[in-house]
Amino acid sequence: MDDNAIVIDPQVPADISRQLAKAPARRLVRFGAATPEVVPAPRKRRDKEMTPEGRNAVITTVTMAAFFVTTVAAFVVAVQTDTGAVAILGIFAAIGWINRFVATARAVDAAQRAGWRQRPPTENPDHPEWDGLHAVTAYHGKYILPGKDMDTAGRAQWKRAVSAANDLRKSEVVKLGQVDSVQVTTVLPYHLWDLAERLATLSALRERHQQILRGVDADDPDVATLLGPQRRAHELANADIEQRVAQLELFAKLTGQADAARRRERAVRQLATLNDSHAELIAHIGQGTGADVLAEQVSVDVETIIDQANEAVRQANEAGRSLVLPPAIQAP
Repeated sequence: MDDNAIVIDPQVPADISRQLAKAPARRLVRFGAATPEVVPAPRKRRDKEMTPEGRNAVITTVTMAAFFVTTVAAFVVAVQTDTGAVAILGIFAAIGWINRFVATARAVDAAQRAGWRQRPPTENPDHPEWDGLHAVTAYHGKYILPGKDMDTAGRAQWKRAVSAANDLRKSEVVKLGQVDSVQVTTVLPYHLWDLAERLATLSALRERHQQILRGVDADDPDVATLLGPQRRAHELANADIEQRVAQLELFAKLTGQADAARRRERAVRQLATLNDSHAELIAHIGQGTGADVLAEQVSVDVETIIDQANEAVRQANEAGRSLVLPPAIQAP
C-alpha cells in the first residue's frame, strides 16, 4: 500500500471502488470541500450500441428467417421429386416453427423491456463524459486523497500508519494464521479508513482556522474565547489519532518479533537434527571424547526456543486485539 494512494471507505461497493481508484487526482473532490452536485449515471452520449438483449433478439429473428427459407426450399424439393416425405417434413417443420416463434417472441419481449440500444460506458477518465464522474460525486466523503486532504502533520502520521500496515500484511506469522489474520485482513482496512477520515477532518479544520484567522489577532479576547476550546478539541483529537497509530505500530513491531522468533525456532530445530552427524564426525578423531564436548556445545534447549516463539506470537495477538471490529462487521 502506498501512502500517497487514494483511501476508500471499505463499505463502498467494489465496482465503485474500482472507478474511484482509476480516477485522476484532478477529478476527485476534496474531503473537506462542499458536497458536489451528483452527476447522473450514465452520462448522456450521442453514440449508442446494441444491448445484449437487443443482439439476442436480432440473432433469434435472423435464425427464424433462415429456418423459414430452408423449410420452404425443402418443401419445394420434396414436392418436385415426389419422395413421399412431405408429411414427415411438415411435422418437423411445424415443431421447428413453434420452437423458433416462441424463442423469437421471448427475445423480442426481453429486448423491449431492457431496451434495444444503450449508451456505452467509457473507462477513460479524460473523456468529457466519463461515467466514473458519478462515483466521484455520489461518493464524496467516502474517499480521501492524502496529498490533497491531509496537511503536513497529518501526512506524517498517515505515513507511519501505512508503513505499519504494510509490515503487518507482509508478516509471516500473519500469513500463516499464527497471529489472528482475521484481525489483519478484515479489521485493518476499517482501522486505516477511520484513521484517514480523522486525519482528513482534522486537517480540514486546521486549514479553516488558518483561513479565518488570516489578518486577525488570535489573542484577541473575543477570538480567543471561541478559538481556545476549538484548539483544545484539535489537541484531543490529535492525541487520539496518535494513540491509534502507536497501537498499529506496536502490533506491527510485535508481529515482526514473532517472525524473528519463528525463524530462530526453525534454525534451532534444523541445527539440532545435525547433532548426531557432527558427533559421528568427531567420534573418528583422536579418542572420540570430543563427541561429548560437541554435543554439549550444539545442544540447545529447543523447547525453550519454542516457548519464546509462542510467547512472541501471544504478545502479537494481544496487541492485535486493539484493532476492534467495527459494529457493522462484528461477528455474531
